[in-house]
Amino acid sequence: MAESNRPQAKERSLETSRVTALDPRYVNRQAVLPYGLTVNEVASAVAETYRLFHGLNDYLLQSGFRPLEELLLGNSLSGIISDFLVKNLARTSTSLEANLKVGGHPDLVPKGYYPSDGVLKGEEGIEVKCSIQRGGWQGHNPEDCWLMIFRYMVGEQKDKRRVSLTFIEILCAAITKSDWASSGRSGASRRTPTASITESGVDKLRRNFLYRLPGVGIGKHRAIFADNFGEFLE
Repeated sequence: MAESNRPQAKERSLETSRVTALDPRYVNRQAVLPYGLTVNEVASAVAETYRLFHGLNDYLLQSGFRPLEELLLGNSLSGIISDFLVKNLARTSTSLEANLKVGGHPDLVPKGYYPSDGVLKGEEGIEVKCSIQRGGWQGHNPEDCWLMIFRYMVGEQKDKRRVSLTFIEILCAAITKSDWASSGRSGASRRTPTASITESGVDKLRRNFLYRLPGVGIGKHRAIFADNFGEFLE
């Protein structure tokens, strides 16, 4: 039998400790979520996102390709994971559906609220963002909206460890226009204008966390977890 001409990826082993669900010890069930979304629905959507991501990587590796986290870098990978989460949140939620308008805002809208299944600029719903960054998250327009941030880590880390996709913090808050700082663009730059969440907006998000693993919180939030959240409520 002739040997296959399919290009083979460099020898590698699959991660031995894949994460497949949120660790229930670090799920904050007192987190405030809008539009009837529940903590259990978010947890289910995350589990489905893990299943989808790992399944795609299995297929890629078995077919001689590199894993998603090496094929797609930076914002491209974050965008794909965000799309996975939006679609899975729409599947698990009884009250929200995905905004099917290309470039539409927000990502999740209340079921039946808008006359069609896609809205370019809606006032009600939840915007979803995935990021490996610790803070300073960006968007294209400063808007009043409910925002969910999913912080994650994947691939080779600074200490050379390789980790499978792992969501390390999930944050949610109602952000207003005053919580954004527009960066615009200068001179002949063709860069898409962006806006960054200010310190006040980031603090709102961190105060209402749905999930936080040890060692990933920032500043005063570093010591606040699901089991002691009530102690820090005003």
